[in-house]
Amino acid sequence: MSLRKLKRRKKVKRKASDEDAAQQLFVIANDLKAQGQLEKAVTYYRKAIKHSPHHGEAYNNLGNTFHLLGKSPEALTSYRKSCEIMPDNPQVQFNLGTALYEAAHIDEAITHLQAAIKLSPDYAEAYSSLGVAYQAKGDLLSAVAALQKAVHLKPDYPEALRFLGLVFKDQGDIKGTIQQFNDILRKWPEDAFTRYLLSRYKKYSSVDDEDITASLSQLKKPDIKVEDAVFLHFALGKIYDDLGQYQEAFHHYTLANQQKRSTFGHARISTGIELQRIKKTFTPALFSRFASWGSDSELPVFIVGMPRSGTTLVEQVCASHSAVHGAGELKLIKELVASLTGQGGRAASYPECLGTMEPSALSGLADSYLAKLKGNLPANILRVTDKMPTNFIELGLILLLFPRARIIHCVRDPLDTCLSNYFQNFSEGNECSFDLEELALYFRKYQALMEFWKEILPGEIFEIRYEELVADFPHEARRLINFLGLEWQEDCLSYFKTKRMVHTSSDWQVRQPIYAKSVQRWKNYEPYLQPLRKALENTGKLV
Repeated sequence: MSLRKLKRRKKVKRKASDEDAAQQLFVIANDLKAQGQLEKAVTYYRKAIKHSPHHGEAYNNLGNTFHLLGKSPEALTSYRKSCEIMPDNPQVQFNLGTALYEAAHIDEAITHLQAAIKLSPDYAEAYSSLGVAYQAKGDLLSAVAALQKAVHLKPDYPEALRFLGLVFKDQGDIKGTIQQFNDILRKWPEDAFTRYLLSRYKKYSSVDDEDITASLSQLKKPDIKVEDAVFLHFALGKIYDDLGQYQEAFHHYTLANQQKRSTFGHARISTGIELQRIKKTFTPALFSRFASWGSDSELPVFIVGMPRSGTTLVEQVCASHSAVHGAGELKLIKELVASLTGQGGRAASYPECLGTMEPSALSGLADSYLAKLKGNLPANILRVTDKMPTNFIELGLILLLFPRARIIHCVRDPLDTCLSNYFQNFSEGNECSFDLEELALYFRKYQALMEFWKEILPGEIFEIRYEELVADFPHEARRLINFLGLEWQEDCLSYFKTKRMVHTSSDWQVRQPIYAKSVQRWKNYEPYLQPLRKALENTGKLV
């Protein structure tokens, strides 16, 4: 045998050996994932990929594991690679499409979900996700068609039926939404999530309402799941609040929060507000060093504040102007911050890495944000609002990137703000809201940080108080639009008629004309708020 043939045979054997090793590692990773050992599973999927760089299934399952770990950017990267290797796999196209939707890349998500359907025409889940993506884009007719197709293919599909109800809500058909949820509950009476959704949009007036009886009966079952109990207690809290039975309402809200908080473990939850590190990093010297490197764009408008402080209402008023696009709660700044660690050249963490980062790198970061913000905007759009409330933590970075950006800070009474957070079942983030003491600590850190930003960035932050906006809406709305540097338009007074998607817990409220019933709502619950008051008034040092 020639030397050339011998080398070729050895190469073939080595390749076969690598493929075998990759498959063995892939199987181990799958077992670890099934056992809930997700970090170890990641390690073994990566080892499998190292042996076989074109192992599409390993990339796909790695994406699934990252998704379970809450690492969305990593999941998206893995799904993209899997889709490159296996473009004709409908499951992979579906996974990539849903990950893109979660990352707010709606148009690209629609493309991949459509590809999944083309490859598998009876893929009900893909039709359902496509409907949700169309809903996010504002194409409600296409959303209804896709969701109805999903239900046609899979009649026993409560998720798609729920989404249909939410699309009816976006169309302004609240009666249709309530009817849809009632229809689901007739078929699945113990669907706690649907009963919770129904409670959000239904106005209750009778203590004999069957929703109360059904919820209380289900809660008595010894085998009830914690997540179902949470949904039902939050629903009962809302129902009793509607009925003016505040003691019962607070009782159920307390049980809902206690059980939700128990799912996060016993350790105190981090607020994510690193006060001392931020103060040490964002000095006048830092702003001077980066002074000429930020973007001169006036397109971005950042609406910040505590959750439930009026940010959704403020964005809706702004977005009612023809030159403003309301983009909602974007994760772009969060993603940008995640990418910054190590930028300073010494693997330094954020925000310290800014101290040694090359100023020229700032331009690239700003351009990246703007490219994602603009998307396919019409030419007449002059401002785009990003109303992720917790961007208040990153105001220093934001103004380094965009010195001409508008910052709108929404302020609301501390007790009303905290109570509204406590009464809200956040689906992700805001983990501090499920315990009054942790919530109060978060609020105090938020206040301290905003005071710091106002001190070091004087005149940069426009403050609007929820109570004043409600009390004199025409004046405050004009003041708001003037701050954006735009001519006044009367449509801003009819913000509740503006047709755009609102994907926050305040979606229903901003469809209504301005009302004052949320002002000093805390007084209904005054007998139960002493622990919250005490925690808010704590003068202890914040670290």
